[in-house]
Amino acid sequence: MSGRKVSSFQLAQETLRIIQQQRAEQERIRQEVDERKKTIANIAQQQQTVSSISTKLSELLKNTPQGLKDTFSDTVKNADQWINSIQKTRNSIDKNGSNYALQSELNKINSQREQGQQYLKTLTKNFTKDADNIEKSIIDELIDLNTKFDENKESLNNWVGSNEVNKILKDLREAERCIKDKKLKDATGIKNRMAEYLNTQLSSVNKLSTVFNQYEQEKELLDNWFDEEMRQINKKFDESKILLQKGDYAASNRNIPEIQMNLDKKISEAKEFDEKDKKRNFVLESLKKVCTSMGFEEVGYSIEGRGKSNRIFYTIDTFSQGKIKFSLSLDSIDADSGIVDNHCMSEFDKVSESLQNNFGIQTQFKRVSESGPDKLIRKGEKDEPDGVKLENSAN
Repeated sequence: MSGRKVSSFQLAQETLRIIQQQRAEQERIRQEVDERKKTIANIAQQQQTVSSISTKLSELLKNTPQGLKDTFSDTVKNADQWINSIQKTRNSIDKNGSNYALQSELNKINSQREQGQQYLKTLTKNFTKDADNIEKSIIDELIDLNTKFDENKESLNNWVGSNEVNKILKDLREAERCIKDKKLKDATGIKNRMAEYLNTQLSSVNKLSTVFNQYEQEKELLDNWFDEEMRQINKKFDESKILLQKGDYAASNRNIPEIQMNLDKKISEAKEFDEKDKKRNFVLESLKKVCTSMGFEEVGYSIEGRGKSNRIFYTIDTFSQGKIKFSLSLDSIDADSGIVDNHCMSEFDKVSESLQNNFGIQTQFKRVSESGPDKLIRKGEKDEPDGVKLENSAN
């Protein structure tokens, strides 16, 4: 059977299926190997990136002043923890691990990379732009506080004393030092504390000084009428000042309403007394002129004790009928007359007539025993507002 032979062939369906399965498995294995190589390469690349980020972040923290790191302490702390975790988990790749395990490792490294990138980005911004903005803000606010302090320094020294004022100066110097050292968090804390302290001081000082300025404006008026009351008011101001110097601003503030109420009352009384004194002086000067015009001579003038609240004594000599001693209080005139009884009232009637005609002062002298109050009325007035009584102690 020599010679060339030819025959067609046909695979059985089962044999064909087996071959196709083998090819598919070979392709799957090839793809899995390619994926493993790719994943391993990606892991290696991401490890290098994470390592580079860790190095940059470490250098950034190393070269940043401690003050700035303290200012952004939370982010710095998290970044330090990230760097430490990278250093502890930096292992060689297990190339024999499953693709699933390798992919999990890659996902973990990618997450670390994203965290590191975010810390690097955030801290770079914190240490530059944010720090500059914070520093500028602190400086601007300190300038405003320093201006407010300078404008009120004299008043603060006067009321709270040098010790309390020096606390503000100390804070100002400390805040400036912190800014210089880039301790912006500390500088912010000092600035806030100083602002609260200064505002508390000024609030108390302004409240007390407002009342005191009112007191100073009216002091001359008050001195004319009050003695013991003035000592009590001065004592209250001194007590409040001592409280301010001790830093007890709340206690000082509690004193102010009482001082204000008492001061308002005394000013009102003093003005009322002053108005009465002006009317008394007008009556006295008018009485002097009337007595002079009647030929009487002044032989005595004095004030009982010290202060305007005391009576004024004015004595005249009628020559023919004896002496008359007038006593003028804020509300009445008392006349002790040496005129004989049958001439007494006629002489006083002449005085009253002259006061009425020449000075618009209406009087009606009566014996103390006579009923009904005597009043002094200016021309054009329906009634004398102070109710000044004019009494005559005649013989």
